[in-house]
Amino acid sequence: MARYRKHAEVEPFPRELLDQVVRALLDAVEEAPVTERGFEFGDEVIGDVRLVEGRHLAAGARYRGEGEGLVIEAHVPAWNRAGESRIEVTGVSGGHTVDLRLDLRMSGRRLHSVRVTGGYRGPKPFRGLRRARWEGELRVDEWWSSHGSKTSPLSLRVVHPFAFADLRVARRKDGNGRWSVQTTARFGGRSLLRPLAAVGLAVKRKHIRRILDEGIGRAVSGWNAEVPGVAKRGMRERLDFEHRVTLKAVSREWVEEYAGALHQGIEKLDFESRELVKSPESAYSVRLLKGKHIGPGTRYRIALGPDDEVEPLDVNVAAWDFGGPNRIEVSSPDDVQTGWAEIDSAREPRVVRAGFAGLFEDMPVTATAEADLGRWWSAGSLLSGSAEIPVGAAALAVERVADADGEWTVDVSATIEGRAWARHLIAVAGVLSGPAMTRSFRESADAFAEKWNRAVPGTGPAEVAADSTIRAVLGH
Repeated sequence: MARYRKHAEVEPFPRELLDQVVRALLDAVEEAPVTERGFEFGDEVIGDVRLVEGRHLAAGARYRGEGEGLVIEAHVPAWNRAGESRIEVTGVSGGHTVDLRLDLRMSGRRLHSVRVTGGYRGPKPFRGLRRARWEGELRVDEWWSSHGSKTSPLSLRVVHPFAFADLRVARRKDGNGRWSVQTTARFGGRSLLRPLAAVGLAVKRKHIRRILDEGIGRAVSGWNAEVPGVAKRGMRERLDFEHRVTLKAVSREWVEEYAGALHQGIEKLDFESRELVKSPESAYSVRLLKGKHIGPGTRYRIALGPDDEVEPLDVNVAAWDFGGPNRIEVSSPDDVQTGWAEIDSAREPRVVRAGFAGLFEDMPVTATAEADLGRWWSAGSLLSGSAEIPVGAAALAVERVADADGEWTVDVSATIEGRAWARHLIAVAGVLSGPAMTRSFRESADAFAEKWNRAVPGTGPAEVAADSTIRAVLGH
């Protein structure tokens, strides 16, 4: 058996914020619209998760979920959000079975303790080796005690027939405004492998210690970097993101020339026997169903891949005019998904709009976006967009705030907010993963800026850029 011990000082996490997170999760679970029909999202019902017995979250309630070869069954032996609750879950997939039991104890509006136990059983052959069990516990009152604890309020133990690992975390006497945390780990072999494990651990002791030191060091650094900001922000039902990027400037005249050349280039696409002539390497196909190529009333069908993998798209040209409005409408054959895009003029574009409505991953979604080129070149807002689902909404805005030396300074902002029961989950997500979401948002904005700056020409002709765009779409 090997032992490992590590001391670290970490930023404190507010007890009240933890209790707020737990209460929000309980609110979300209790308000979630799970019925005998399924999970209700507005007018849509997802039948993959259903209440099969009892009342939602009442003692004795049972649930069943199915999808992609996975079957999950859940049982609620007890539910008391001011006292003790228990949830038992079993998941089965391809002969693999995972059992999980959650014991939650509240003291009024405060979390007292949480305990998670469970096990894994694998399929034949060697079912005896394909199994494990685990148990973890957090005793909140002991952890947040100002006197510290002589025991380990945070613990995790995993046991396999031939090995075990035991992790315990204790809070000692604090200093410098930080928690003084001691982590102790024990691991070793069991049964027939006990002597072999002892030899292996002795030989690899330094290597194992270095891995643990590096892992805990990264965890502590990440915690200390994020927790102060999380504690300062607290719980928020709306998440806000902002980032500033620098883009290479493009003249309005160039954009107008590009839009015109793109419009004319589309008109010149070659159709032979009502099929678009394209690169043999291209996986998609475009077939002209009605009318002549690219005119009001023209209809196409675009197959994005083999018929058994991706559904085709039907495209309708509602309007097509070089000096006037242009509108393209897209839909799946059964109209489960519909979308559209329009521009007021290809000769002198001012406003570009687009929209989407339909099911995405079995969830109803509506989204719209508008780009106002007139405002953009007067150092204003270019893009505004929004998306809605039955349980939440998101908005995006792009605004040009300054320019100098052939570059634009652009502010990108976004908001996410939940509705009904999901507003609690948004607030929790802001606490648990707010910093990660902020980083992801900034990285996405930076990635777009990098692609823009690579693609934007210096003094290249707009016609060449439009031709390159068409070729790229066609896979030429």
